[in-house]
Amino acid sequence: MDAKYYCDGMQSELTFLKARVYDIMRAIDKMPAATKTKLSGQYSELHGLIDHLTERIDQLKKECPVDWSAAKAEIDKKKQELIEKINYWDSKHIAGGYVGG
Repeated sequence: MDAKYYCDGMQSELTFLKARVYDIMRAIDKMPAATKTKLSGQYSELHGLIDHLTERIDQLKKECPVDWSAAKAEIDKKKQELIEKINYWDSKHIAGGYVGG
């Protein structure tokens, strides 16, 4: 796979994941104060995910090395970890849970 094509595709995927995290954060912001207080520690973790995704996206904008194999493996692994965390958050705290009101 062409490194530039991979970098562009990965950048798009990570941007999508970042948008999902922001959606989760907005849903939490709409929850009752008591619920938001219970989730305050996890909310900080979501901010950390945003920071990490932003770093990766910025890295892909600036660097797309010719020898991509080591970086690709590391980013693919981290992307999978982020997807699992985002899916966990979405399913445990948002989807099917609090819908506002």
